[in-house]
Amino acid sequence: MSDDPPPVVAHPPVLYGGALLLALALEWLVPLAPLVAWPDGLRHGAASMLMVFGLCIAGWSAWLFHRAGTGIPTWHAARRLVVKGPYAISRNPMYLGVTAAYAGLALALANAWALLLLAPVLVMMDRGVIAREEPYLEARFGQPYRDYSARVRRWL
Repeated sequence: MSDDPPPVVAHPPVLYGGALLLALALEWLVPLAPLVAWPDGLRHGAASMLMVFGLCIAGWSAWLFHRAGTGIPTWHAARRLVVKGPYAISRNPMYLGVTAAYAGLALALANAWALLLLAPVLVMMDRGVIAREEPYLEARFGQPYRDYSARVRRWL
């Protein structure tokens, strides 16, 4: 097996972090009314649940990768195919978890820009990261990956 990483267009932390930084700058320059006009307690409660859920799923998923001895960052080569735990429900639970945590943070900050920028981030994740990882994983793991892909959905 070669040590080549998947050919993603950008690393997920750059996409999510860049969107959040851009949203903070845009909110400072061109403030938008909050997209969710909930009472603060309800908004913070929903935000907390999203962040805790997201961080737990992403953390559990990363721990399974670490335990299997495979690379977590997209600049590392995949060494093992992980299909248990949250990977039995989603082929990308780390990305799902980070997405939930990002949405929770955007909600906690009442930053409409951050929520609006999540849509292009998800398109980039789907097309520029995941769609490029899948052929890489198929070439690397062959039939076991094809069977896994047929059984488990990309996101949910």
